[in-house]
Amino acid sequence: MPLLKSLVKEKAFDNAVAYRVDFDADKEFLSEHRVRWQTTLIVFKGKKEMGRSTADLNKNTIRKLFLKGF
Repeated sequence: MPLLKSLVKEKAFDNAVAYRVDFDADKEFLSEHRVRWQTTLIVFKGKKEMGRSTADLNKNTIRKLFLKGF
């Protein structure tokens, strides 16, 4: 997704690690984290979930979500 790729390139997220989960293949991860929709973003700080969103296409609200991981 171009929006996410542009956000993770921002200086504020230099130390961030991003993973893309295959919705069709990674069923164990999806179940463990209660992911029901392909458009779900989850932000972790270490092992703790700091926030999530589903179907959000607003760059500013996604940036705010990402910042919860720092």
